[in-house]
Amino acid sequence: MATAVSEFEPWLIEKLRSLKTDEGVFGSYISGILEGEDSVDDKKDALEGILSEIVEKDIAQHVGEILEKWESCRPKEEAPKPTADVDAQLAKLLESQALATTTRREYTDEEKKIREAILSQYSQLSDNEEDQEHEEVADSSDLVKNTNVADVAAAARERREQARLEAQKKKEKDKEDREKQKQLKEEKKEKRKTQKGERKR
Repeated sequence: MATAVSEFEPWLIEKLRSLKTDEGVFGSYISGILEGEDSVDDKKDALEGILSEIVEKDIAQHVGEILEKWESCRPKEEAPKPTADVDAQLAKLLESQALATTTRREYTDEEKKIREAILSQYSQLSDNEEDQEHEEVADSSDLVKNTNVADVAAAARERREQARLEAQKKKEKDKEDREKQKQLKEEKKEKRKTQKGERKR
């Protein structure tokens, strides 16, 4: 950091003098912002706030020059870490893990009850059909009842019910995720406004 400061500070002093302002006050303030751990966007906002009190036009151009000079003076191993992206990456990682676990999860008690009810209903139906067949064809005891159709229908119903339950859960999770993202956006917006307000004081 020492090399960054030793190269950057003289340049910043000259820059602030060319803007006809007190380099002692504003120079240390600008350096403090640049050395902070905020994201590049937050630093840009803060610099725009300061420069708007010093100059009336070309604020974005001046901010760009200051950030560019600061980056060129920083040692390469001290490259800025994308702090804002860490939260987003962590959220994505947690979501992907949550999705992976839902595909491998155990049935809940409610789902087990539904499954058992469907299976018992169809086993009763096939038992009744077998009884009727035994009454009608008592002599042909070597014929076996084929329950494939009933089994396939039961499995299809179970899959549809399962898919419906999972779709409902996914819908609720998506809604929660959208609410969380909206809330995070609002909090970030409020934080920026508060920081701008404090800097102007």
